Amino acid sequence: MDFHKIDSDAITEEDLYKAHLRDIAVQNKHGLIYKKYYLDLHRKTAFCLMEGPNKEACFESHKEAHGVGACNVIEVSRELEFLPYMGEGGQNEKDLALTLSGEIDSGFRTIMIVEYLILQENQNLSAIKITEIIKKYKGNIIKSPSEKLIISFIDAFDALSCAVAVKEYFRSSDPKPLFGIALSTGKPVDEHSTFLFEEARAKASVMCRLGLPQGICIDMGTQLSASQSLDFSRFDATDITVLDQYSYHQLEKLVGIIQKNLNDSAFKGDNLSKALGLSKTQAYRKISSLVGMSPNRFLSELRLLYAAQELKKGGKTVSEIAYDSGFNSPTYFTRMFRKRFEILPNLINKPKSF
Repeated sequence: MDFHKIDSDAITEEDLYKAHLRDIAVQNKHGLIYKKYYLDLHRKTAFCLMEGPNKEACFESHKEAHGVGACNVIEVSRELEFLPYMGEGGQNEKDLALTLSGEIDSGFRTIMIVEYLILQENQNLSAIKITEIIKKYKGNIIKSPSEKLIISFIDAFDALSCAVAVKEYFRSSDPKPLFGIALSTGKPVDEHSTFLFEEARAKASVMCRLGLPQGICIDMGTQLSASQSLDFSRFDATDITVLDQYSYHQLEKLVGIIQKNLNDSAFKGDNLSKALGLSKTQAYRKISSLVGMSPNRFLSELRLLYAAQELKKGGKTVSEIAYDSGFNSPTYFTRMFRKRFEILPNLINKPKSF
């Protein structure tokens, strides 16, 4: 699958179809079969889906047909990657990709990542119920490893509605699990990607770190896409954090610094300020506005979440995990863990007593 930027404001669907015909005219020479193309004139993007021997053949074909190659080409597996992310869909008589509802398919998708932690084995939480909610809102589950889901949506408003429904289900569970939900809307292929929706998936993964303590986090692309729905004005945006591109990059930098120094018990809020190149006061204001908590508290929060995930995996003692999480005292770690999660760390994964 390749990616093309559309430079002209005056280009039309008919112009893109003529360009597609030029691709078809040279496809046999390069061992290619052009299947269909995705188009979004508003975003000035086009994506071609083709079968061929390698990426080089795709570049050469476009270069011969148009005098310039595609911005990028990536290899995708139909069953393992393309269909889970893009869905079945169809095409019209001009090979323009269509959604199952018959609309022109832009190729853009909203990627939702759901992470949750069930701290006790008999917690009342049903994976079947979560799957039902996702299907209700037309989501397609890409991966469902233990306590993590990656879902693709054609419609951003469906994705946002699904996120709220999943959040409400988590909060109605007893006891309530820890969870984070993040949504990012993006292109299947960008200038530097090597796999489908690389940028959107990366953004959702970073934002999920923010979602765990706060609920739902989305990027501006998702908000803008969802706002096109007629029902958006009646949408309850409670507990939804929207990050613009600048705020996202700040969060990405912040989370990266913390993860790099997570197991260093000497790394405190002051060190975080220096790593960000800010004064203590500036760092406090910036981090508080971004994540809703002080630098020290956010650092502690990510350490405790990491510890909870490691305890769920098993195989290590509480003391080992305490030190790995940046606590220099297992006793202090146990006290902080119990205060945050209302359960002792040595009871993780054990059935709840009644």
